[in-house]
Amino acid sequence: MVSLNYCQRMKSIILVHGAWHGSWCWEFVESRMVEDGYKVVSVDLPFTGLDDDAAFLSNILDSVDGEIVLLGHSYGGMVISKAAVGRNNISHLVYLCAILLKEGDAMGGSSESSQESKIKIEVDENLSSIVKRDAVIPAFYEDVDLQLAQDALGRLRPFPIHSVNTGIGEAWRDHPTTYVVCKDDAAIPPDVQRRMSGLADRVLEWDCGHSPFLSNPELVCGLLQELAG
Repeated sequence: MVSLNYCQRMKSIILVHGAWHGSWCWEFVESRMVEDGYKVVSVDLPFTGLDDDAAFLSNILDSVDGEIVLLGHSYGGMVISKAAVGRNNISHLVYLCAILLKEGDAMGGSSESSQESKIKIEVDENLSSIVKRDAVIPAFYEDVDLQLAQDALGRLRPFPIHSVNTGIGEAWRDHPTTYVVCKDDAAIPPDVQRRMSGLADRVLEWDCGHSPFLSNPELVCGLLQELAG
């Protein structure tokens, strides 16, 4: 049995998904963490621009009591960098193969790489993007069970491409930060991740692709348990 005092010491966990995804991608991680007594919030970003996404997350951060471990995946890194600026309730920031940049920079400024991203997108006249169907699994889910990958493919949604060309905040300057490099990532090349990870206090490298929350949720849970107490 978990004691009340221990539960009170445990930090809340907030999970922020990346582009084209939603809170559904954290289902395996969230269920395991909740079973272990953790309070977990999986965010569904509105995808109406980075400022709106960060404001949406900021409202959620306001509603949570106590200290928070805040994890952003992929584009979610930009969101947590902006939303967590100046906050005193953030215990730790986690960038899971995520965009981690200095203020005023944008992803385009860090995209030079010897490795090529397998993401292929189509953009409409409103700058709303979708990932081409034949690129989804190679880019995001190459090491994920095929049925899970196919289910995830069907749940992706449009993403406003201008969001990744917007200046972001630098919350990583204010809070302890861990960056997780996913060594087999075909969406954000590992060498790009390693360059961005230079801004973090600690860097981990995992043998996985872009979506460890589906391919190896226990790995994600282990890190969260370490940080949340």
